[in-house]
Amino acid sequence: MIEEYRRSLKMPKAEELLDLLFYRPIAFLFVKAIYRFPITPNQVTVLSMLAGIAAGWNFSIGTRTALVWGALWYVAANILDCSDGQLARLQQSGTLLGRVIDGVADYVSSVAVFLGVGIGLASKDENAWWLVVFAGLSSAIHAIFFDYYQSEFISTVRSERSFVERETERFTDEIRQMKEKQRDGIEEFFLNLYLWYLGLQKRSSTKKQARNFNVETYRMENSGMIRLWSFLGPTTNRTMLISCAFFGHVEWFLWVVITVLNFWLLFCYVLQRKIHRRIAEEPREGFPTRKPPGNLRKV
Repeated sequence: MIEEYRRSLKMPKAEELLDLLFYRPIAFLFVKAIYRFPITPNQVTVLSMLAGIAAGWNFSIGTRTALVWGALWYVAANILDCSDGQLARLQQSGTLLGRVIDGVADYVSSVAVFLGVGIGLASKDENAWWLVVFAGLSSAIHAIFFDYYQSEFISTVRSERSFVERETERFTDEIRQMKEKQRDGIEEFFLNLYLWYLGLQKRSSTKKQARNFNVETYRMENSGMIRLWSFLGPTTNRTMLISCAFFGHVEWFLWVVITVLNFWLLFCYVLQRKIHRRIAEEPREGFPTRKPPGNLRKV
């Protein structure tokens, strides 16, 4: 059971603490309950998105009771968001399209939640739309940075090539094959959407000279750094909103995002640049070599 749980995770060192301590253990129990049934990871992803939309709807009502229900729905959404990736890893059923659907569902849920928060505050005659928009954009940027550095940390420690480069090649090759087989359509649109997202991640990187990094040095220097980045992860973000909703003050969450978390992003970025500059001149020995692709789905 414990070994199965470990296999359902990407890498404990790179996970958010709240995921390790709360959400993923519950998600694993849910996965074990449905594991033998004909339920796919994509179906679980859709359930997560619907739970996020339900959370947004309750936040839009704005009453104290509705905020509590919104918080509970958002807890369910995050548990299901953890479950789809764990199910895919245990079933070995991850796909490129599944990765994209997972990401799109997360953003749909986030948009629904921030819209709901804005409508709920407006119903109380609080003109906070500027705050909602700023916090929403900030939250999306935080997710991009954390997603990138988490993926790169995992790839480098596992002695794999750069995550962004590897994924770009996979998706580009898949799109090329689809065109050759004349299977282009909505699936191609979503794959191209993910390629655009990878481009955003690449432009946010401070790891420009990755080919010069020594693997062991990189792991030692960045083990603490990835933990700092994890406080900008989506689970931490959602849990802050959930906590503020239980107290009946979702506006607290918005202010924390645009002040504390944006400052934390700047702090992490500056510190990460210093680390990468320090280890960029390490000898090439031990740099990641190509390995066969692992599971394709991510949470």
